[in-house]
Amino acid sequence: MTNFFGGLMCIGFTLCYLPQIFKMIKNKSSKDVSLWMYLLTIASYCNAIIYMFLTEFVFWLLINYVFGLLCCLVTVYFILKYNVEDK
Repeated sequence: MTNFFGGLMCIGFTLCYLPQIFKMIKNKSSKDVSLWMYLLTIASYCNAIIYMFLTEFVFWLLINYVFGLLCCLVTVYFILKYNVEDK
């Protein structure tokens, strides 16, 4: 049961980023997206990964943090890519 809900958590958190990424790709614009929010989220994921290794390792949390971090990095890439094109 724990693995099932851990997997659902990872899928849910990862899917949260996809609509924003797809919208930026479709509209080729990132003017309404906050770069600072995503940079703070990236810093938070990095801190969470470090904290988890220093305290208690939980596999599903690591997977969640890593996939969340990757999605944030992809989002920041598109924010920067389309922000430059908007100008």
